Amino acid sequence: MDRARTGGRRPRALRHHRRVARRPLPRPLPAPGPASPGAPRVSQHRFGFLASLLDDPDVEEIIVLGGRRTFVVRGGTKELLPEVADPEQVRRIADQLLAGTGRRLDLADPIVSAQLADGSRVHLTGPPVTHADRLNIQVRKFVLRAARLEDLAGRGALAPDAARLLAEAVRADRTILVAGSPGAGKTTLVNCLLAEVPPERRVVTCEEVFEVQADLPDMTQMQTRPAGLDGGGAITLRDLVREALRQRPDRIVVGEVRGPEALDMIMALNAGCSGFATLHANSARDALEKLVGYCMLAGENVAEAFVRRAVAAVADLVVFLRRTPAGRHVEEIVGVPSQLEAGVFTTEVLWARQGGGSHRRATPAKAALAAAEVGR
Repeated sequence: MDRARTGGRRPRALRHHRRVARRPLPRPLPAPGPASPGAPRVSQHRFGFLASLLDDPDVEEIIVLGGRRTFVVRGGTKELLPEVADPEQVRRIADQLLAGTGRRLDLADPIVSAQLADGSRVHLTGPPVTHADRLNIQVRKFVLRAARLEDLAGRGALAPDAARLLAEAVRADRTILVAGSPGAGKTTLVNCLLAEVPPERRVVTCEEVFEVQADLPDMTQMQTRPAGLDGGGAITLRDLVREALRQRPDRIVVGEVRGPEALDMIMALNAGCSGFATLHANSARDALEKLVGYCMLAGENVAEAFVRRAVAAVADLVVFLRRTPAGRHVEEIVGVPSQLEAGVFTTEVLWARQGGGSHRRATPAKAALAAAEVGR
């Protein structure tokens, strides 16, 4: 509709739609079905029954499915708890979790991620992307179990020789991709890698929600910002990566690459700095292919052959982590030579974990190649 014909005002239907979208989620939401006999009800104090779970140092993750079911993860194992809650109580807990984060949950923004004061990450999904009575809460707690590579080695997640290999690679300013399934420990490994960065290096991190934790003298951390109620003001990972390059970084860290920001990251790393990045993948080689695919999302004028050459030029190592019932561990470390073979990535296994907990390491020459020469 021509706004000139309406006195410069927005059409009535559009104004009504935006008013509706800005409303908070309905309170109270429809009541849930009958609870399990004898199941305890959630308390009324701050964070409800989540309070004790948030304070429990053994709880790594909390999953609330609309108040009907609650799961926790302890030591990598998921268990069902008896607690249930009505939708109004779940909504109250969600509001308390978001208080002070600068994020909101409403009909216009029914999917929200935020960081709590203790570093834990909360992810909320509500109507209209869920059923009206199924507001879901997921809290991934920040449990600092490892701050350095030797801590991971002490916990059995990484062999000592692999820890030394990665430490040498970091000190040699190599770019390392950290891949694995959700919850495999990718961010924990990045934190441990950052502990090996020489103090004179400048580090800039780019994340959707602050998760990287490191005590470095010269580090700038940035996170994305969702659009405002008017639809404007969003700051994306692409924006952050481009901004990072203006800050004269020695190393750029990108948390959870999963879209066109991959191309901006690859171009920034080709400008002379090194980096760390995490992404979801099923293997080290799959991580490289996924990175290419994400770069291709940046636009129709992006040539795959160019992207493959650029990725091979900057990616020095890929570390693949696996999560099993026995725990989280580094499965393999591969080197990525800068030259393609018929347009295909060539990789060289530098270290691998074998069945039964035994480990196989590459020859010393290959290890040295990983630390100082791969991809250069």
